[in-house]
Amino acid sequence: MAENEQKLSDRQHKAVHRKRQIKEVKTKLGNLSPAAAAQVVNEVVSAQAHKQASGFTSFIREQGVVGVGVGLVLGIQIKAVVDTVMASFVNPITAMLPGGTTLSSRSVLFTIGDRSARLGWGAIVYSLFTFLIVAFIIYAAYKLLRLDKLKKDK
Repeated sequence: MAENEQKLSDRQHKAVHRKRQIKEVKTKLGNLSPAAAAQVVNEVVSAQAHKQASGFTSFIREQGVVGVGVGLVLGIQIKAVVDTVMASFVNPITAMLPGGTTLSSRSVLFTIGDRSARLGWGAIVYSLFTFLIVAFIIYAAYKLLRLDKLKKDK
């Protein structure tokens, strides 16, 4: 209870102090010429903008947002390459196998009574194969570039 009262008292003290500062600034600005007042306001706005921009850049730097963005872009591009390899290499080879269809279009038909369902097992295998290739490429690049050695200890 006393801790909450102390916090409230601190907030009230800060609010009163802030109001006093604002009143002082208004009084000082009122005593300045319009050009000098505009210059002071411009400096304050500039300082505040700089403070906000530096806070944003600190956030970007500390949270590793750029690294995540680069990783996302590279991951998307690797996936595009793997999809092309799958469509241009794996699918034609699987089409030559008995059944004559591509891996992604392979399925099995289940029938129970008068109802039937077609399960596309080929699309599942295709997706898993694509995932494994992408994961292997990312892992190999991670090890090849020795990125694990760059990890910061917190």
